[in-house]
Amino acid sequence: MLRTIKRVTLSALSILFISFLFWTLFLLNPSWSYANETHYEFVTVYHNEALEANTEQVIKAAIDIIKNSELFDKDISIQLCMNDDAVYPNLHPLVGGPLAYALLDKTIIKNCTTNFNKNIAETKWPINNYEHRKFDLTYLLAHEFSHNLQFNADTKYVIKTTLGTLNWKLEGHADYIARQFKNDGKLKEKIVKYLEEAQKEHNGLPVFELADGTKQILSYFKNAIVVQYLMEQKGMNFSQICALDKSLDEVYTEMIEWSEN
Repeated sequence: MLRTIKRVTLSALSILFISFLFWTLFLLNPSWSYANETHYEFVTVYHNEALEANTEQVIKAAIDIIKNSELFDKDISIQLCMNDDAVYPNLHPLVGGPLAYALLDKTIIKNCTTNFNKNIAETKWPINNYEHRKFDLTYLLAHEFSHNLQFNADTKYVIKTTLGTLNWKLEGHADYIARQFKNDGKLKEKIVKYLEEAQKEHNGLPVFELADGTKQILSYFKNAIVVQYLMEQKGMNFSQICALDKSLDEVYTEMIEWSEN
């Protein structure tokens, strides 16, 4: 009886190990899932369907944005995985249903419909009562590419602080870069904007509309202006922000006090 239990246990563990191995290999090798790959500078795009005419322009615009990040490394390599494959974008079991997500050196488009010719990503999510929302696609890619830069710059910190949760420092820094807030001189204006939007009622996940008709996620906007405050008013760099032993609410309160004075 004991031998039977051991054999069953060993068999089950073997199956789990083999399954995990195959899952890991497929995750690390998107070329196994996609029929085509196209290269734009240091970005390799994996796709099954033909790319739209404006794809190169959108991706290169996102590349130009992240080149302004202090974390940019000329030797970086990023793999962009489109959501025209039924399996690959869903391989990560814990990521949920974001527009897109970054993992290791990969940016994976997931829960949206992309239109590179119009430079938008569109959603109709149940949590937002199926409200039609449009997001700037260049921004979306630049945000996720910024996460790839963060992983490249401090792999240990990224892994340690993002297991099953969002890290406001990483999200804020990625939006700070992607929204091109760096040294724009508009921090106090953005604080006023955030305070106004935070008082409004929102449908589902809070967003607000930009001048071009696309949306901005309110919580990411808050994170981004807090990071802007830390970088431009407190003189901190990315590593110092990551090491900061203060909560988002503590730094936010400090920022509000600064803006009022």
